[in-house]
Amino acid sequence: MRHVTQWLRSTHSLVPNKTKRSRSVCEAFGLWGLHIIPTQTWTTVRSVRWTPPRAGQWKLNVDGASQGNPGSSGGGGILRDSTGCILFAFSNFYNIQTNTVAEAMAIRDGLFLCEEQNITNIVLESDSKVLVDMLRADSCPHWRLKNIWADIMRCRGRITTITHQFREGNQTADALAAHGVRSRRRTVFSFWQDMPLEARGAHRLERLGIPSLRIHRTPLPASPRQWRIAWRRSRVVTIGR
Repeated sequence: MRHVTQWLRSTHSLVPNKTKRSRSVCEAFGLWGLHIIPTQTWTTVRSVRWTPPRAGQWKLNVDGASQGNPGSSGGGGILRDSTGCILFAFSNFYNIQTNTVAEAMAIRDGLFLCEEQNITNIVLESDSKVLVDMLRADSCPHWRLKNIWADIMRCRGRITTITHQFREGNQTADALAAHGVRSRRRTVFSFWQDMPLEARGAHRLERLGIPSLRIHRTPLPASPRQWRIAWRRSRVVTIGR
């Protein structure tokens, strides 16, 4: 019992700063006289929807998926005009990659298809904040992306705008990327009827402008007074008879 108590003491010192403190975890520590403060969260809900580009522009939505990160990965994308009509969509398999590499490969493959059809005035939209920031800064600090980045930069002149979109507003590309992982092959779709069922449904909802809900929970820091009270209570460990 003494060894267990000492171990709980040392573990308790790590809990407040290292992990989310659910109420059940706090109650478990409380049985040993180790009082910690449950994590309080602030929940925000916002509507997210896909928006078409302006007349004369094309919007390329891309996404990457990796099962395991790294693991079996794929990428997908779709190019649409200002009315939401599809020019092409693609779904590719990328073997074993990380999420960031799969996302970059999806951007490259989408730009290659645009280059083949001589398409310019592209609005590139991705749910990867890391890659969006890298493209806006025209710099790539990741050495693993060196060759992929060189291909993207070759087509950089075709992009007029780079935007970040939450996953809830990028569901068609997300469905195409997931299909690439499952099918384990490379496919280009010229008509929406040829796309996978999940991608077709997501495209219809996005074209109609139906929003999705994004729920975000932000941990709230405890006040210094709460930390002092918890620390004083934890210094005395009592074991029931």
